[in-house]
Amino acid sequence: MARAKMIVMAKATEGQAEALDEWYETRHVPDLLAVPGVRSIERFDVQMMKAPDGFPGWDYVGIYEIEADDINAVLKEMGARMGTERMPHSPTLDSSKTLAVIAHEKRRD
Repeated sequence: MARAKMIVMAKATEGQAEALDEWYETRHVPDLLAVPGVRSIERFDVQMMKAPDGFPGWDYVGIYEIEADDINAVLKEMGARMGTERMPHSPTLDSSKTLAVIAHEKRRD
């Protein structure tokens, strides 16, 4: 089985940080955990950030653990569910300022 981490930096729409947090906890996290291959999700509040000028001040960081024979198939399924009833979008999330990084486990043979 291959393993990967997906790190997501999320920014709430103006004045919606609490509503975004609630949506993540009550809706988005359960929806993501329903995708086969998504093993766990950790979420953190951003307390301090050092970034180049022009980067948004993200509110939350999510670290998703993915484990599957085909990581890309898991990501494809996540993408297929996004914006549907199985994984609806929230207007509290400023998608234009979301950053996602997928990192595959480095194999040491």
